[in-house]
Amino acid sequence: MRSVNLDTTEMTMTTTMQTQIGLHETGCFFVNLHPDNLISLNDTMEESILTSNTSLLHTLRYESTHQLYPVRQQYIFAIPEIDSDCICDCPGGDDHCAVDYAYKNCTGDNRGAFCVHTYHPHQSAAGCQLAGEADICCKLIVKPYQNRRYVAVYIGQPLTVATFHYQLYSKQQHDQWQMLHDQRFQAITGQSQRVQLDQAGLQLQLGDLKPVWQLKEGMYVFDLNGDNFTLRHGLPINRFHEYSSHKLGWLRWQSAEKRWTVRNGRIKLQAAHFVQTVNCLAQEYAETYNADFYVPGKDNGEKAFFVGHPVQETERWIRTLELVDRSSTSRQISVEQNQSPAISITLSFNSTVGMTVLYHGSELGEFVATIHLDSHSNRFINITAMNCKGTLIGQLYRSNMQQTTELVFSSYVGGEDRLQNSTIRIGAPATVNGSRWLCLQPYEKPKLQKCRWATFSAQPLPKVELPHRWTQAQGHCTDCNQISVNNFLKYLNPANWTQGVNGWSEALAVGLEVAFYLLLAVILWAVCRRLICPVLRWTVCGNGRNNANKM
Repeated sequence: MRSVNLDTTEMTMTTTMQTQIGLHETGCFFVNLHPDNLISLNDTMEESILTSNTSLLHTLRYESTHQLYPVRQQYIFAIPEIDSDCICDCPGGDDHCAVDYAYKNCTGDNRGAFCVHTYHPHQSAAGCQLAGEADICCKLIVKPYQNRRYVAVYIGQPLTVATFHYQLYSKQQHDQWQMLHDQRFQAITGQSQRVQLDQAGLQLQLGDLKPVWQLKEGMYVFDLNGDNFTLRHGLPINRFHEYSSHKLGWLRWQSAEKRWTVRNGRIKLQAAHFVQTVNCLAQEYAETYNADFYVPGKDNGEKAFFVGHPVQETERWIRTLELVDRSSTSRQISVEQNQSPAISITLSFNSTVGMTVLYHGSELGEFVATIHLDSHSNRFINITAMNCKGTLIGQLYRSNMQQTTELVFSSYVGGEDRLQNSTIRIGAPATVNGSRWLCLQPYEKPKLQKCRWATFSAQPLPKVELPHRWTQAQGHCTDCNQISVNNFLKYLNPANWTQGVNGWSEALAVGLEVAFYLLLAVILWAVCRRLICPVLRWTVCGNGRNNANKM
């Protein structure tokens, strides 16, 4: 191809070739330089070698592709473990649960724990000696479950980066090859890129490659205490400005104050705490919370808390996943793909050359295959190929009659110059819902085709249960609900009769009750004096006189 620079009117002759290269594939390009074009090479350290050799071998390997996700929001949280200590106060006796109990200052038993008081009137007086309504007052302590910390992150749209490995060899005497250039480089695949690979006149143009798979933008979580980085999702997670008690992340770590806190915790926990008495005298009660993603302190045990599914299990296209920097200032998450579409490349040589594309043949010894529908609804064909290399071509049929083709695919298994065993995973459409007849052959060798049955298996969707149940507990109050002489005598004091009376309406009601009981007492006194006492006197005295007269 002839190119003319309009600014300098300089004309150059270039040789251009277009091809495609897949992930983990290596392209080899054998170049014969014309002697007249050797003088066009730049002055380099290898010039003395190049000018005495007219055969060059360029190799380009598509090593890997990964996505860099920016972290836009981040905070540290824990799974709340809520422990309660309640007192049930029977009617009568000393007052252990005052109305203002919920507004008293509360301090946690452990430094850094969040503490709040709750008050629950109008409870059943089950087990109490006197009838009436009981009161329950509780002290709630919220602390991190198993002292584990988690990090919630919001990730945005990724930047896709591909890694290539380029090498240049020169042919020496006796068919020996000498490496002249070795370079690894990265390129953004979201847009077309031009790369000057060496100073021997080779330019590379990478085509635009859009990502086929990527993580959904949103909230994810990982364990800060874990040795291995495992990103999880699948549960509702609070964003940085959200504090819902029905999502993960409502018990947060305040780094400035170095303590755990719940935003508006007193209001939320007092409204969320529900208590009912089982046996007030024995301090037995049942409780629950209008909240999610917490562990009751009464049955915490040692079992792990479910915080979501690992991303690498639900997204089969992920090879590795890591935090770029595990420090507190980490701002990126790297996801390496195990699958990628082929990328188009254009090679340009600043001279007239004769070019030959070199490649190894493909081979296949044997294979076995299964079709899976996993618990995350990923449907794929899992193939284990033995003694294989190069590119394998596959066809999936409904039956061994090979009349209806459901899927065709190809996969590069590597190997290049040696046979190896390889595992291939191919995505399948929803129509593949049973065992199928699978045929596999090496590229350009249809006569070596092999066919086998691929059996189908399916796993049910995982069941994630977040129990909302009432838990039994028992308070600790040895002096509560004990009836003594002092408890009885204090009610003989008229000053105690009006305790708890607020306002004229309640005072009027108390006055009417007192008047009613006084009237009832007068009536009883009159009945006893005018009716019961005379009858008893007549009965006793009259019988006595009758007995005396008979004698």
